[in-house]
Amino acid sequence: MLEVLNKIKEIQQETKKIINDASIEAEKIKQGLFQNSAAVNEEAFLAEIAQAEKRADELLKSSSLGIEQEIKQILSMAEQQAKEIEIKANINHEKAVNDVLDMIFNRSEKK
Repeated sequence: MLEVLNKIKEIQQETKKIINDASIEAEKIKQGLFQNSAAVNEEAFLAEIAQAEKRADELLKSSSLGIEQEIKQILSMAEQQAKEIEIKANINHEKAVNDVLDMIFNRSEKK
């Protein structure tokens, strides 16, 4: 009977050791999985950041092009308005000169 009890005790100790070893191994596997998961998550995160940076660059470039187009359009309109003002100024200048000449000639005719 003592022999059986010793054998049971020995089996229990072996079982505890196996369970302990399995727990340690499971923890190692779990840590490895967490590290792999963290690496995968980091890669995905970095990929998302890279994609967001690329999109930001595209938007910046697009908005810069839009601003350049708007500036060109405003400059074109300003040039057109300047030409129109110059034409009106020339017409007004000619009219003023003609009015002055008419006044000079009309006065000289009246005398």
